[in-house]
Amino acid sequence: MSWGADRSVVGTTLSAALGLGAVVAFTAVRDTSILRPLIALAAPRAWPADLVAVSLVPLVAVLAAVFLTRWWPWLLVAGVVLSLPTALVHLFPDLGAHPSLSIIAPAGPPVVLLAVLAAAQELWRRGARTAGLVLIGLTVGAQLFAASLAGASWLMLATGGLAWHLILTALSVAGAVLAVVTRGVRARDPEWPESRPLKPRFAAAAIMAVLLPMALQAVDVVKISEVLDLPVESIGRHPDVVVAIGGLIVLVGGVIACAIAGSRAFFAAATSASVQVGAMAPLLLAVYSVAFQPVLSWLAAVAGVAAGCVVGVSRRRVQFAVGGAVVSALVLFILDLGTGGVPEKLIDHNAVIPGALLLALLCATVVAAIITTGPRLAEDGVVVPVLGPLASVLVFGGAGVMTAVGVRGQNASPTRLEAVHHLGYSAGLLLLAAALIAGIAALEHLRARSNQGAVSA
Repeated sequence: MSWGADRSVVGTTLSAALGLGAVVAFTAVRDTSILRPLIALAAPRAWPADLVAVSLVPLVAVLAAVFLTRWWPWLLVAGVVLSLPTALVHLFPDLGAHPSLSIIAPAGPPVVLLAVLAAAQELWRRGARTAGLVLIGLTVGAQLFAASLAGASWLMLATGGLAWHLILTALSVAGAVLAVVTRGVRARDPEWPESRPLKPRFAAAAIMAVLLPMALQAVDVVKISEVLDLPVESIGRHPDVVVAIGGLIVLVGGVIACAIAGSRAFFAAATSASVQVGAMAPLLLAVYSVAFQPVLSWLAAVAGVAAGCVVGVSRRRVQFAVGGAVVSALVLFILDLGTGGVPEKLIDHNAVIPGALLLALLCATVVAAIITTGPRLAEDGVVVPVLGPLASVLVFGGAGVMTAVGVRGQNASPTRLEAVHHLGYSAGLLLLAAALIAGIAALEHLRARSNQGAVSA
């Protein structure tokens, strides 16, 4: 490989990885869910009378990013620029009074994620498979690290939030600039692949996935009471029912969209969504357990993400991913049993070491599981639509449905930790992800052997 080729690979990898700083800065906010489906959240939930056009900016930006992946450096620039209000509001608090900025800002991180996925796909097709897989892992690893930075919602200690936001924003700007500067190097690389247009079925599935969350505008207490023939007051006493029904509608629509894209896309998106939704509640418990030791939390998250990337790029990625998901599920079963069904004891007893180990294990599991879906998708040139809109809408719908099992009882006061009382469901989703990874690998192996037998015959 020539020096010019090396520069194209290194420049692409470094610029895309640095660009993820915008995602970390945006998601490292307390009192928000972990592993938020940023792409699905770009769809508007309401239409303010005086900001209708502004409300469409995130949706239009995501749709454009899905179809303009050949220009991913400029997408990275656009995503970073759109994310700037998140950092600037920390320096100039008066900017928070402008509602248009709060509406536009969510457009930045999804566009950055899609640009990084596009870069990962090009690296894989260029022959830099390790770099491509690492970038795929870092798209979710960035959000996991952001969760460790945010800490617990009730924590009043300063964790260097302003400094982190400024550093991460500066890194993302540097990555965007580097992506544009290295365009010439990639153009001179004779082995750099040409972009492929999306096949119609993937285009249709991606558009459907991006638009699906807008269906929640039609789901409210009154309509649900009419459909279920129940009093409005009864539904109103259980607001989680509305969230769960809305999530179910989006989830069913997401499954249909994945089916339109084909079986390979369906199972890849289902694997990615299962492991993310399954890890949400235990990740919340792990992050809260080490809330008073922020440095340990950061180190655990970094170690877990790094371990997930290392095993994900190895030849035994499937075995490691399946093993990690199964071990994580068993740990959750043991944790639930050992705490008598009250996992918050990890927090109450300041069990920072078990919490840090759990955080590292879950980060490694999530990253490794998602990386295993990358090779086949990259070969087909569909990393962006599958691991972007399709996986995101399944996570969005799945997280909504999980609220139905996250309530302890009718008279229990809601808390941020409701979901951790049902770790069995999280463990079940992790086992589902393990089964999907193993099943896909087994089918690919049988198909390869069948093809070899046909050739030899």
